[in-house]
Amino acid sequence: MKTMVSMVLALAVAAGAGAAEESVQLLPSPLILPKRIGPMALVGEPHKYDDPRLGVSYQYGGKGLSLTVYVYDAGETELPDGADTILSCREFEVAKQGVQQSYQKAELKSEYLAKLNPPDLFPQAREALFEYERDAQPTISFIWVTTVAKHFVKLRMSLASHLRDEVPDARRAVLSMLGEAIKPHLLPVDPKAEPPGTAMNVNVTGGSQDDVSSGLMYLVLLTAVADKTPELTPVCGGEIIPGYETELDLYRGIITINEEGATTKSSKLLAKADKAGFLDELVWVEVHRESWGTVPPEGLKLPEYAAWRKKNLKRFKAPNFGNVTVQHPRPLPPEPPAP
Repeated sequence: MKTMVSMVLALAVAAGAGAAEESVQLLPSPLILPKRIGPMALVGEPHKYDDPRLGVSYQYGGKGLSLTVYVYDAGETELPDGADTILSCREFEVAKQGVQQSYQKAELKSEYLAKLNPPDLFPQAREALFEYERDAQPTISFIWVTTVAKHFVKLRMSLASHLRDEVPDARRAVLSMLGEAIKPHLLPVDPKAEPPGTAMNVNVTGGSQDDVSSGLMYLVLLTAVADKTPELTPVCGGEIIPGYETELDLYRGIITINEEGATTKSSKLLAKADKAGFLDELVWVEVHRESWGTVPPEGLKLPEYAAWRKKNLKRFKAPNFGNVTVQHPRPLPPEPPAP
């Protein structure tokens, strides 16, 4: 297999030099790959899917290993280059789910933001390494996803477990080949472009100025939580849906700010419930989110809260403070340095 790696690199260079008879264009994209990758050769004709959004797939096969390359746009007309984008992340997560649902004993071993041509930072691909059983045979399998020239490029490489010692070299060779294919088609990076961050959407419809003030407190606190603990943010970006404990901490934060002088109607009512020992119950009942489920945490005094609420918060309705949207995927770790 060591010879496989050297052959991969040699063939990639040859393809890059313009040997058209030894290469294939990955339609509908402009990318070009060699027809042979080490012991693997392009098998059959490209498969064009009936749904044009699914594009075309190309199959390579060899003894003990296989590689499938998918090129498609998923119906998106404006796909930004790169792997560290919301759209690339979504395709990556769908591909991971496909493996986990299709094979026995599927186990995700690692996932990284991989460099295709190290030491250069770009281009990159999102990478997941799985081990599973296929037809009762232990199998090692990689998924790579990136975007270039307004197309997703997804690769699945699978190896028989007896080739385990050759995995690092085989992986690096395929990634380098992909990097060379992608590099000519990458758009220039705008050095003045602002990196995507978070957006606070304050809900002011039907709310008083006091509620707007409390909402700003809430959203600032939620943004700080997202910055400090990115594992609480959506995997591929989007609206942050706090868990119960996080939500409770946010409401306690509003009360704390209120004690320091930022008094609002909403925070006064929250402080009243907290002083009575019912803030936990108030958040569970009044702010309840579907994702929390229906089983309350242990220790909540829900009947007592209901009786207290009837006397003290007759017309209380938890305000909708708005939301915080993360405009980028949750960070993936960079691949570790080669040993």
